[in-house]
Amino acid sequence: MNSMIEGIILKIANRLGLELQKKKDLKIKYSDKGINPTAIGANVVTNIAVDDSDIQVIGDSARAQAIQELLYYYVDNILSVAAEVSLGTGDCLIRPYTDGDDIGFNVIGSDDFLITSSIGYRLKGVVIKLDEYETKTATYRLFESQSLQTKENRRVVLINRFAYKGTDEIDITKTIWKDITTEEYIVADQLLLGRYKCPTINRDNYNSANGVPITFGCAEIIDNIKKKYEQYNDEFDRKESKIFADRTLFRRDKNDKLELSSAKEFINVRGGVDGGITSQIYDYSPSIREEEFKSANDFNLSILELCCGFSRGIFTSPETSFATATELKNSLKKTFAFVKSFRRRIEHGNKELFNAVNIIMNLNSVTPDGKWELQHDWSYDYIEQTCEKFNQLIQSLDRNAIKTEDLTAWVLNLSPEEAAEYVEDIEAKQNEEVQKQLKAAMNE
Repeated sequence: MNSMIEGIILKIANRLGLELQKKKDLKIKYSDKGINPTAIGANVVTNIAVDDSDIQVIGDSARAQAIQELLYYYVDNILSVAAEVSLGTGDCLIRPYTDGDDIGFNVIGSDDFLITSSIGYRLKGVVIKLDEYETKTATYRLFESQSLQTKENRRVVLINRFAYKGTDEIDITKTIWKDITTEEYIVADQLLLGRYKCPTINRDNYNSANGVPITFGCAEIIDNIKKKYEQYNDEFDRKESKIFADRTLFRRDKNDKLELSSAKEFINVRGGVDGGITSQIYDYSPSIREEEFKSANDFNLSILELCCGFSRGIFTSPETSFATATELKNSLKKTFAFVKSFRRRIEHGNKELFNAVNIIMNLNSVTPDGKWELQHDWSYDYIEQTCEKFNQLIQSLDRNAIKTEDLTAWVLNLSPEEAAEYVEDIEAKQNEEVQKQLKAAMNE
């Protein structure tokens, strides 16, 4: 977390008498530019977790229909973003907001909020950086504190908002947020937000309320991956093809600078023309150690998968060389166990988020209250389709609908040409073995 943001949140917490649950500064940054395994992994796992899945609102009331309409927008535009931010930063809040008529959503990554109170998944207090803008002279930031309290035997959410210019608090009316209310009490039994927390274990503090990114504890491995990537590009640049020509092939231009003579002119060369020109020009084009770099990168990426608790296919190419569909299914279990855990957290986060939406709809009085329920229908294609594909290929081979090399190409992840060559080698060895056995039988 940015030290300035953390310092401001600390000031707000002290002013409100709240205690912060501080986060450890991580070497791994989801926002890092260039090759970023954390961002790559977060994107791949998010796709597995939410793609082809369905979330619906069950109910016939006007409120159920209104929430369903908002849910369509949320699933299409916000869900994947929030899930990826959660895995990449370790934690994510989704905060609904309204202008009195419509409802939108803020996605807030782990770097922009601190927890002040929580039990299990349930948040009871947070301080959030909501927005910021810059002028020629300063940076202005908007912060919000939400805390669950009891007032007159009722559960309420106390919301306070603060504006800061740099590290100094200022009057919110002197900013672009001048129309925002600075203090609100809302009758509710939860905070007005949802939360997705990354399932990765915080090995520095098992009981920490704060989440950690999917590559937590793997900073050195990620450094090695980046290093090999940079080395490969460096070698590619240094071994770029160059052509060296003898000085006799140059002439001086009108500015007395050397340049290659035009092809239309006669050129004096040493010796005869046979072999003379070629001896004056040398093409420097060394080979690049492409396979060595690929192997090194694949090794580091596979180690990263191992340390993060994933099956092959998150940072590396998917592994398909298994004898049976059962083995193939088992090979994906590590990743899918993580995905199932993450889905449960998404379900809990969505339940709280749309409960908050329901509370805001009550305040807006746009649609009448009514019964509704959120239902998640998760896709299991990640495991089922791969096994189904394997079984289909086996059955097709038994019916002579495909060639042996088609199955071999899919199982061993080979090109059609490589698969055909592989099958030919096996058949040649089998024929050789049969011939040996026949020869031995005849000698007897």
